[in-house]
Amino acid sequence: EDLLKDLATLGRPVVILTGGEPLLRPDIFHLARFGSDLGLRMVMAVNGTLLTPIIARGLKEAGIQRLSISLDGPDQASHDQFRGQPGAFAGALEGMQAAREAGLDFQINTTVTRSNLPWMERIQELAVELGAVAHHIFLLVPTGRGRALTGEIISAQEYEEVLHWFADRMGQVPLELKATCAPHFY
Repeated sequence: EDLLKDLATLGRPVVILTGGEPLLRPDIFHLARFGSDLGLRMVMAVNGTLLTPIIARGLKEAGIQRLSISLDGPDQASHDQFRGQPGAFAGALEGMQAAREAGLDFQINTTVTRSNLPWMERIQELAVELGAVAHHIFLLVPTGRGRALTGEIISAQEYEEVLHWFADRMGQVPLELKATCAPHFY
């Protein structure tokens, strides 16, 4: 609570409740409501697997304005392999359905890797089909858990090409598009 109070004195930043998995925190609804009542824009990054219709409605009522759910492949095999968790793709899709039913906006986040680079367009098409409001791509930075993925880092030329493709998609798809960890994109 004290951190949220301090943040509210700095303006109106976006507060991303993330983790690990923030839905594992027993006080997450309280923190969301507390920050929202302070006038902060409260959003949450979840993997989708714990997001039921009841939880999605509760998050909306607690003031969460948007969820971000990762989709790192266009199908079960590719997404589950990247996430290292069988059932991650199905769980993410179920979570997105729950968010839609609750009227809670969600965006799809995708970490661009060597494995999914050929599937970027299909992942973005899937974001549209699933009812996302945004697609944010993340360029892999090999820190933390990402250090184990150094073989998945794409080349400088591939970065350039995917960023050009992404920029060309602006206005072509009904999504807010943002590239993260890529300041040169702007």
